[in-house]
Amino acid sequence: MKFGIVCNFSDKVALDYTKKIIEMLKSRNHRVEVEENLPVKGERVPIGKMTSKIILAIGDDSTVLRAFRELGRNEIPVLGVNCGALGFLTEVDVKNFETALRRIEKGKYFLEERSRLSVRINNRRLPFALNEVTISATRGATIIRYALKIDGEQIYRDSADGIIVATPTGSTGYALSAGGPVVSGKSKVFVVIPICSLNQNKPFIVSDESKITISDIVSSVTCEAVIDGRYRVELNKNTVEIRKAKVPAVFVRFHKGLHSKIFSKLRRKYEVEIVPRDAPPSAKFVFKILQYEGPLTQKEIVKSSMLPPRTVRSALRYLIRNGLVVRKTSIRDTRQSIYFVAG
Repeated sequence: MKFGIVCNFSDKVALDYTKKIIEMLKSRNHRVEVEENLPVKGERVPIGKMTSKIILAIGDDSTVLRAFRELGRNEIPVLGVNCGALGFLTEVDVKNFETALRRIEKGKYFLEERSRLSVRINNRRLPFALNEVTISATRGATIIRYALKIDGEQIYRDSADGIIVATPTGSTGYALSAGGPVVSGKSKVFVVIPICSLNQNKPFIVSDESKITISDIVSSVTCEAVIDGRYRVELNKNTVEIRKAKVPAVFVRFHKGLHSKIFSKLRRKYEVEIVPRDAPPSAKFVFKILQYEGPLTQKEIVKSSMLPPRTVRSALRYLIRNGLVVRKTSIRDTRQSIYFVAG
């Protein structure tokens, strides 16, 4: 069997485990192809041109999201292999990978399709979104104005911090933090969530067959559309059209009972990821960014949070001192450090 390897290679732990997994696969006579920038031996190809039967996304949820984003219309199933952080998209822990491999070899797994969002800005196609599309200002705490239409019918005009359109898969991510509901992964719906609406507009559930249009987007600063927390496109009074993508994301699964699994992970998330109530607001904000976006450098945190560098440094010192965030040296640039949520 041929396996593709995608790895969060900025994380030394994930990279070390990836090397061990590649050795294991080869020792069991499997063929391996690796993403082109991965610093390991092997056949290197862009993720979108892989021809494997299964792709292993080794790292955290951000690694799984990147794998699907770069796969595009390629429908290769992805198995998320978790390397430490609590993952909603990963299926197995890296320490149990050998057991999972045996099940794959025996055909004891099934494939689950999840809907994605197809996003166009003035007819320019963006990468598919597995979790959500967020429209907001590039500067934090800045109001934007926009109009929301569903299937051509105007629902409302709003002034808010932004708006999120999420899939059922993304309902446990940023959308949940913004006040949206938890949606069953098999539901044929999307969720529209205004962020801090001045007009008190509420989350809105629509059929996944609907065409969602967000237009007349204006603010005192530049606005942007963000795909799955990573891929960013500037907006300038553009019209954003969102539909269900024709090509789903395909996951490798071993266990049924996905509803209880989601709530089990949510309980674990709130049990283990607790920032003290008296923590500085900046520390809480930086912690949430690392939870959502995965490991980042200090420069990336500054860019994502739009906080002053001094404030970010202070927040990171607090989080590290309280055991909430861990710092490691980047393997790509030893002059930089990578910060990620502990354990």
